Amino acid sequence: MDKKATFEDVINGPYFIDDSKMPSAEESKNLVFPKELEKELDARLREISREFGLS
Repeated sequence: MDKKATFEDVINGPYFIDDSKMPSAEESKNLVFPKELEKELDARLREISREFGLS
């Protein structure tokens, strides 16, 4: 379908993000990520930085 989305499509459709299930700022501070995941993320971020000449 090549129809351009209207404002109503965005507001009433799947494009709208419901953030009511997102954690609050206080809850976000208490999130703990596994060390292995943090290492993988850091490595990927360094790779992306090098790729785009940011480091």
